[in-house]
Amino acid sequence: MEKFAKRLRTLRLEKGITQKELAIGAGLSSTNISTWELGKSLPLPDGLIALANYFGCSIDYILGRETEDGIINFESTPKSKIEDLYEKLNRQNQMMALGYLTALLEKQFNG
Repeated sequence: MEKFAKRLRTLRLEKGITQKELAIGAGLSSTNISTWELGKSLPLPDGLIALANYFGCSIDYILGRETEDGIINFESTPKSKIEDLYEKLNRQNQMMALGYLTALLEKQFNG
């Protein structure tokens, strides 16, 4: 969250605009802009898209995962607990877990 807050503030200041001007330009609330810059929360996907469109950059860049050279640093994103557990499984159990998850998702979204 800290990288996002810093990147958002930097982008805004580089553009020479206030939080209110950013909010109006991106179609967001100025309260959200303030909260995000303080590192108190992260925007939902729609907010990230609005910011990326406004600044003309990628969502990865806004989140602080991408450098100005366009290189994405995957190491900056911590693994989730599920990823850690998955990696501890042997290959056969990984395939079983993926099969189960696929079936579960298909049931959920396809009825």
